[in-house]
Amino acid sequence: MSELITPTRLKALVAANVIHHATVIADYGVFRIHVTDGLVEFIVSVRTRGGQTKERLFSSLDAVARFMNDKVHLSTYTISAANFALLAPTAKGPDTDRRLNAAHTALSHSKWAQQKVQAARDGLVSGSNAVIDADAWATIRAEKQGQRDG
Repeated sequence: MSELITPTRLKALVAANVIHHATVIADYGVFRIHVTDGLVEFIVSVRTRGGQTKERLFSSLDAVARFMNDKVHLSTYTISAANFALLAPTAKGPDTDRRLNAAHTALSHSKWAQQKVQAARDGLVSGSNAVIDADAWATIRAEKQGQRDG
């Protein structure tokens, strides 16, 4: 039975020369990192936004290599590609579509607002937009307030 291990704990075990080697296991488009300390096998974990701990999945060998070199400082590992599927779908977070749609909507609104501001500026330069002084604005504001209250 495998246990989960945090990257911080794994890094500490590597620094203490307890773990010298890891195995990267392909599983249909994602990769997991397994390490062994004596008779105990560990799987590298990650903490989710909800505070849960689950096994960490990597989308590419490049991501594994960056993690192993930058975070854990372990440069010796083997790759088991027995279950690798080149065209398998990659793992995505459950809220990826929602976040991308929200970002697209925000960008669309930002472009729309920039276009409106630019049109107003162009109108002021060309004279097609009238400049209203402070007294006229006060009168307009008072009339609108009267319409809402009355």
